[in-house]
Amino acid sequence: MIVDNKKKIELLITGIGIIILIFLIMNHIPKPKANKSISNIEPYPTSEVAILATSEVGYEDDVKWGRDPFLLDSANVKEQGMEDLILNGVVSDKLSPYAIINNDVVKIGDKVSGMTVIEINEKNVVLDENGQRRTLELNLY
Repeated sequence: MIVDNKKKIELLITGIGIIILIFLIMNHIPKPKANKSISNIEPYPTSEVAILATSEVGYEDDVKWGRDPFLLDSANVKEQGMEDLILNGVVSDKLSPYAIINNDVVKIGDKVSGMTVIEINEKNVVLDENGQRRTLELNLY
């Protein structure tokens, strides 16, 4: 009798394990995608109250989304003669700062396109070209 109960428990546990295994396999099989074209998809219904509220208050024209990351602002516009220089990064160390210009590591006193690096700051590098100072800005996003 003890042997029969033991076999029944073993069969029950095995059956539960098989059911769990089948459930896990079914959840990991990718489901086929619907073959709808974009034109057949209906837009999400918008409540008329929301449409009226935005048009009455004028949110559509007043929404400010912030800076467009794909447009250069006036601070990042390159000076004439520096179009070919890109400040890729700055290693800010008080004793010996380094800058990465056109993927080359430079330090104060090095020459870049005929200009001398005279200052390296956290967000820019100052270059000297025949007594004229030019600033190369780090493009922050």
